[in-house]
Amino acid sequence: MFLFIQYKMIVAIITLILVVSFVWTFSFFIFKALLKPSKIAPYVWSFKRHLDLMKKLEIKKWAKILDLGCGDGKALRFFSQQFNIKSCHGYDLNFYAIIYWKILNLIYWHKNIKIKQWNFLKVDLNWYDYIYVYLRASQLADIEDWLRKNKNKDTIIISNSFEFAKHKEFDSIKNFKDKKSIFLYK
Repeated sequence: MFLFIQYKMIVAIITLILVVSFVWTFSFFIFKALLKPSKIAPYVWSFKRHLDLMKKLEIKKWAKILDLGCGDGKALRFFSQQFNIKSCHGYDLNFYAIIYWKILNLIYWHKNIKIKQWNFLKVDLNWYDYIYVYLRASQLADIEDWLRKNKNKDTIIISNSFEFAKHKEFDSIKNFKDKKSIFLYK
């Protein structure tokens, strides 16, 4: 019993150290990104209020979902837990967000979520039933034509907070202020 308590204490201390170092490094990159215009999206986690809105979606557990610019995989964890989805994949270039996800995965052991540090523009989109994006409007404009050209015709794109410039959503979910917040595209 005593050894088990010591083990938990050591794991907690190591986790705390990793989280603090992650936050410190993350803060540096956020300030750097704010000072210099960039095509790379800053790491912004999915907010609980947006995830709560997505509970209204009807996603089958056999579905395959892809998160483009997944960060620490919070949205993928939500889809996995809320809809019991067995195949969740994410791609991001942010090394520190990927490391943070790996730490979370060690703690919570999400076997059905795979996240890779990779340029998502090189990913084959045809395999996925749903593609989730939480990118700024300017970044959505940059990938809009690429997404349309490379996705399966039946794939549904779930865009959190930002609309595509050229295409009209087929459905949307409104927030508590009656403003469209989650956009669905085919």
